[in-house]
Amino acid sequence: MGQVIRFTALPRAERVAPRTLNEAERLLLSAVRNWVAAFRRAERALPRLCLDMALAGVHDAAFSVDALMGILVRTARRTVEIHCPGCASLSDDERCLLHAAALAQAGERARAEEALCGALLTAPGAAFALGPIVGLGELFAIGGLFFPRRVRPRGTRATPSRQHH
Repeated sequence: MGQVIRFTALPRAERVAPRTLNEAERLLLSAVRNWVAAFRRAERALPRLCLDMALAGVHDAAFSVDALMGILVRTARRTVEIHCPGCASLSDDERCLLHAAALAQAGERARAEEALCGALLTAPGAAFALGPIVGLGELFAIGGLFFPRRVRPRGTRATPSRQHH
């Protein structure tokens, strides 16, 4: 018999509080939000990312987040909704990033790329983002931080649209 994996649904964005997320999700969400806040102020985000990730025991993950967000800025299909660091809700785009990170950490690279491509990034951008998001998942796992498997967020593709070789 096959193994049954239970997926938990992440409620709609306006009903989700970041405090209800697990440790890995909260850390990534905080890193993404702090990166965007620094970007909006025309400041470097990496020093803060390094400090936050070091406190969580995954210092090198700061470089993966920085690379991922740089790719997101350069290759987004549209304006991406990232809330401020203290916001008490979760945007659909933030949910998509968390979903892609969970897929990447689970070794589902093609599905992670499709999640990013379907909702946020151009196809080349999603291909470039795959390296940093896979690296992030690996570094989090080494540090004992695991993303839960959740139901696919709205706006991401259910099935791959192209072959991956």
